[in-house]
Amino acid sequence: MSTSRHPESDLDVASLALRYKRAVHAFFLRRVTDRAEADDLTQDVFAALARRAQGEVVENVGGYVFQVAMNLLRDRARRERVQPDIESEGFADPFGRLVDDVSPEQHAIGRDSYRRFIQALETLPERPRMVFILNRFEEMSGREIAALLGLSQRQIEKDISRVLTLLREQLP
Repeated sequence: MSTSRHPESDLDVASLALRYKRAVHAFFLRRVTDRAEADDLTQDVFAALARRAQGEVVENVGGYVFQVAMNLLRDRARRERVQPDIESEGFADPFGRLVDDVSPEQHAIGRDSYRRFIQALETLPERPRMVFILNRFEEMSGREIAALLGLSQRQIEKDISRVLTLLREQLP
């Protein structure tokens, strides 16, 4: 009995890097302030893929690459919570005072809204969630996403519409 393998489903890290490096780097540049850190995180994605690549077959390679990237960001955020960067706490005005334009109540409301949004997003099926993230957060067009994931542009539009409807229902 032989198993059929789709050529793009293999974790060939070199070809994945050629195909996804720019998109992954752009993903990190939107989330971290330091270009060198975005470079390092991008390299870490493909290093992580190389460690797991031992002939492993993955159905949705593009989704998998960005899931690895998202996991690296989560790990980074956890490390920063444990060891906060004291220098980046607050903004200094010309007189050397720290300025906090957001009240504690606004901060709590924003954090709760964000938490509910992330929870709602995590309840969505993987492909529509990935399509939504690429479109709304990575600012990729439907055509770019369709090419990246090997889907039709119509399917991408349906996925985005479906996610928006589900989010509206879950987030009054």
